[in-house]
Amino acid sequence: MTLHLRRVLVLLLLVLAPIPVAARPAWACSCGDNPNPIERAEVAFVGVADDVDPDWFGSQVEVNFAVESVLKGAPGRSVTLVTMKDSASCGYEFVEGGKYRVYANAGETWSCDGNELLSTGHDVSDRPRVIFWGGTAFVLLLVAGGVTWLIRRS
Repeated sequence: MTLHLRRVLVLLLLVLAPIPVAARPAWACSCGDNPNPIERAEVAFVGVADDVDPDWFGSQVEVNFAVESVLKGAPGRSVTLVTMKDSASCGYEFVEGGKYRVYANAGETWSCDGNELLSTGHDVSDRPRVIFWGGTAFVLLLVAGGVTWLIRRS
């Protein structure tokens, strides 16, 4: 492999490497008409999201709530619910410290259930940016290592 071709290959890999990290999934979650979510819910309550714990290797998030008032059912003083990680998969993005009106069935809640943010908690607006740049840095390190290996091998 000539030196010029090798340099073009390295440059091409460095330019194209972040593209898979920058791409977002194209899934969609569409909800039907839901005029009264409390009718469909087994449990409904107003509570504060005390702990939002994503399953780093899966697609779900476990959310622990401190129940302030009960709208339907008997949730107890605290409730742990499961939802998907992102809204594209019909998950509801809860923020720690946020106060919500929550509608749930069988220990799960989704974006189509009619959940409502009543007051904000901690600001996590930088989380997607951190994930994006962390993933980009990881891919660039992998590409740089692969390119270094290729150069030393030839």
